Amino acid sequence: MNRSVLHDYTVSDSNKANKIILSGAQQTLLITLYAKALDNRSNHSILHDKKADEIVRSIDFDFDRAQGFGSKNILVVRAKQFDEWVNEFIKSNPNGIVLNLGCGLDARVARIKPSPTVDWFDLDFPEVIEERRKFFPDGDGYHMIKSSMTEPGWIESIPKNRPTIVVADGVLEYLTEDEVRILFNRITSHFPSGQVAFDVMSSAAMKRGKKRLKDTMPGVEHKWAVDNIQNVDELDPKLKRIDVFSIFGSKYVVRLPMKERFIYRLASLVPNFKNTIRLVRYEF
Repeated sequence: MNRSVLHDYTVSDSNKANKIILSGAQQTLLITLYAKALDNRSNHSILHDKKADEIVRSIDFDFDRAQGFGSKNILVVRAKQFDEWVNEFIKSNPNGIVLNLGCGLDARVARIKPSPTVDWFDLDFPEVIEERRKFFPDGDGYHMIKSSMTEPGWIESIPKNRPTIVVADGVLEYLTEDEVRILFNRITSHFPSGQVAFDVMSSAAMKRGKKRLKDTMPGVEHKWAVDNIQNVDELDPKLKRIDVFSIFGSKYVVRLPMKERFIYRLASLVPNFKNTIRLVRYEF
């Protein structure tokens, strides 16, 4: 086993209580978790995600291995925007449903703290949910579902008579376009109304990050590239786009340290970089 990469890596500190064993795309949850923990320790924290920091400190994993995987602040800015959209939705739909696809060890439910009238569902692979249960208990409107999001049966366990917001934070790029289309069709057929919020990457961004992804997480690859946002509009006729913007132009960039704020603002003005990662929201 090559312990220089994030691949089935379990041993780093025998004094820590929780060992994590993951492989393939599941490893990416450790990257995003670590980004949120580092943000919590920063003087410029955006998420203030104490739960993520607590989890990182309790896991028997060498997170220094994750240091070279891109900008952690992009992941935090992305999460903050999705948090805002979920909060907006809950405010308008106090009895609604939140469905968090590919949740990993994300602590969004702890950051938002929804009222008991909201039913919150976190979905991920069975082995990921088993790890998640070490840190998040079921109850009080909170539920975890063990399944790949591409499997057809899991959605039947969620009520279909209430408005629902579906969040896919950094996960759809690991599916094919056909898998995304089927997922969207399944969502809009099951729920009466709601929103779908997710991020998309351009083919140029995937090409630039291909080697880094291969070196850091063997066996993991990005599959769904989006260069023309209108192609996403056509995946499901029930979906109507209400938001799309470059992550580099997010209003939360202003909270970053000055150097990174300058770099991101500059990137938002350069055509080749501006649309490498976009945040999108649809309603149905």
